[in-house]
Amino acid sequence: MYKLIVFAVLLEVCSAFPSFRGRIPNGFNVTNPCPSGGVWQAVGHFNSTAGGETNPFGDDFASTGYTWTESLCKTDSDLDGLTNGEELGDPQCTWRVGNNVALNDPKGHPGLCEPFSAPACKNQRDVCKDN
Repeated sequence: MYKLIVFAVLLEVCSAFPSFRGRIPNGFNVTNPCPSGGVWQAVGHFNSTAGGETNPFGDDFASTGYTWTESLCKTDSDLDGLTNGEELGDPQCTWRVGNNVALNDPKGHPGLCEPFSAPACKNQRDVCKDN
């Protein structure tokens, strides 16, 4: 029984929450910057499709109680020179859950410094080898 409880707790801690994608602008449209392409489903994690270790945006999102705030929007979580709002298509920080504000297309990933070859990104974790 003890092993089952530990497994259940670890599963909860290590899994991504797909519902969080609906709590950020363009959360279902964040492109995967790796050669494999597609959509990065677990936006707050280093793994593109599932949970595990959170990336800088995931850490910042958690610190807001998993809410898109003006402060989170204006933050550059991945230190690539673009704010989270710019990367997610909400440069004016006006989007809120359910408000139907017109968004720009996403310009990048808010938790991964890109382009990977940029000097600011040289010490970044290689996420493409894992995805």
